[in-house]
Amino acid sequence: MSGFLKSLSEEKKWTGPAAGVLGFLEGSFVVFPMEPLFIPMMAARHARAWIIALWLLFGNVMGAVLMYAVGAFLLEPVAEPLFQFLGVEQEYQKASSDLEENAFTSLFLVGVTPFPFQVGTAAAGAIGVALPVFLAAVSLSRGIRYMALAGLVMVIGARARGFLEDHERAIFIAGLVLFVLLAAVAILGNA
Repeated sequence: MSGFLKSLSEEKKWTGPAAGVLGFLEGSFVVFPMEPLFIPMMAARHARAWIIALWLLFGNVMGAVLMYAVGAFLLEPVAEPLFQFLGVEQEYQKASSDLEENAFTSLFLVGVTPFPFQVGTAAAGAIGVALPVFLAAVSLSRGIRYMALAGLVMVIGARARGFLEDHERAIFIAGLVLFVLLAAVAILGNA
């Protein structure tokens, strides 16, 4: 293994915090899938995939709390213009009405489906979903997501370990390129 991913995977003290930062970004500002970054990180440190998943979960929940606060306190000046820029106003309206009907189930589904997570968490803050309900639903749904990724990496990674080690740099670069392409499509598609 080599390069940036190697340094993250070999330096135990940085692997977790780096995963936490990625989780935070996904939970707060990044509105497109970040699995192309998560999976290589987990695969590079195969034995620590579960720990990386927990760090991703922690960071993601912290990002969700930030978006909850934005929805609760900065809806008009920050969240609404952002939703307009991203073209997700209808998703926000749907999330708000769904949350009013059943907050826990709606938030749980936002956490495990392709629905924009940040929109759902900001809507939860805007309508005043109780913080314990919010934290439980978000933690459970995102925990399932990250633990499933870790499990997938553990099962597939054990069989593909040699390939992953031989091609780690190419896999990381491909993941990064895929992430950038998904970001560009998301941004240009809503412009």
